[in-house]
Amino acid sequence: MQKLTNEELKRLSVEEFKESEKLPVYIILDNVRSGLNVGSVFRSADAFRVAGIYCCGITPVPPHREVLKSALGATDSVQWEYF
Repeated sequence: MQKLTNEELKRLSVEEFKESEKLPVYIILDNVRSGLNVGSVFRSADAFRVAGIYCCGITPVPPHREVLKSALGATDSVQWEYF
């Protein structure tokens, strides 16, 4: 088994992602305690090209260590805000 590169996966670059058409959906994360779960949502938002993520309450946000660990770079491409 071999790990595939981003080119082999046909993943968009950050610039291509920001210019691409987005699904008109915003994800609201309200008081999600786990940084790993937040990073997973960022990865899913990147995969489905959602418009953005809104984090509220005690939800950890980038550059939190656990969020960055599980987001695998999606925090650079997905638009997000903290309220």
